[in-house]
Amino acid sequence: MEENVGIYQRYLRLKAKLMGLPKLGCHDIIAPLPNAPDMKFTFEQAKDLVIRAYESFDEEYAYPVKDIFRRRHIDATPRYGKQHGAFCAGWYNGKTAYVLQSFNGRLNDLYTLAHELGHATHDYYCFRSQTILNTRIPMVIAETASIFGELLLTDLLLKETKTDMEKKVILCRILDGAGRVIFSVTARAWFEQSIYEAIKRGEYLNHEAICRHWVKARDKAYGDTVEWFNEMLSEWSITPHYYMANFRFYNYPYVYAQLFVYALYQKYLQEGKAFVPKMKQMLSAGASLPPAEIAKIAGYDITAGNFWQIGIRQYEYFLKQLEKITK
Repeated sequence: MEENVGIYQRYLRLKAKLMGLPKLGCHDIIAPLPNAPDMKFTFEQAKDLVIRAYESFDEEYAYPVKDIFRRRHIDATPRYGKQHGAFCAGWYNGKTAYVLQSFNGRLNDLYTLAHELGHATHDYYCFRSQTILNTRIPMVIAETASIFGELLLTDLLLKETKTDMEKKVILCRILDGAGRVIFSVTARAWFEQSIYEAIKRGEYLNHEAICRHWVKARDKAYGDTVEWFNEMLSEWSITPHYYMANFRFYNYPYVYAQLFVYALYQKYLQEGKAFVPKMKQMLSAGASLPPAEIAKIAGYDITAGNFWQIGIRQYEYFLKQLEKITK
């Protein structure tokens, strides 16, 4: 991954340019672009966009999404006391999943809806093909349909947007989110690894020493593209998984999932409709196959060193699109 951080840093420098800044502040990394159009969506508009995005892949593949809307299994209305965030609850034995979300009409809410309905789609294929013993999908595979759904939505939005500014907003949204997962979360794994190595060496790990390890790992990903508040020296301290039993390298599955699905999307762009049955077969496998065997269905060998570069190419593809429309 270290050889790819330049791609992320290239994006961060471009975003600083789009924001009219000499350099991003740490508070700007995922901030919206200034003077960006207010892209708002009604729930009906969001429903139409997500269904059409999934239908663009395959008509039958969109059935679980349509079925959830038909059954009204989406609790999307914001209200007092409702918890923030989103969640998909699968329901075994042929029933349709439930999606919980507070939909406020923003672009992020549209992406969240597409993401959670991807989980519901994964449940649909898995639960109809496996016994209940094989439905606990490993974390590295559990994001397959959800991230894929986001990519389908991105392609649809980019085709239908009318202005370059709207395209910039969409591309920054996808580059912000995927970049944080692929590169920032990788920095957390580097940090965690460095702490374990320090423990083996018998290093005294007080607060200052841990902060030094954190900054070194963080800066491997960000380089000199960001100005950080002094308080961010302790940013590592707000991630609870470092302190939880049996959660070593909790961040790793998200990096795997993002790059794995980006590689799958590259395969889809190459093969077109011939890829559809492979995708359905992968989702249907649930936990009955190890991740490496699921990847083989798509024709990939995840043990090959160059495999992960395929997913990076999808990220760089979005970056090149943004560079093309940025003057």
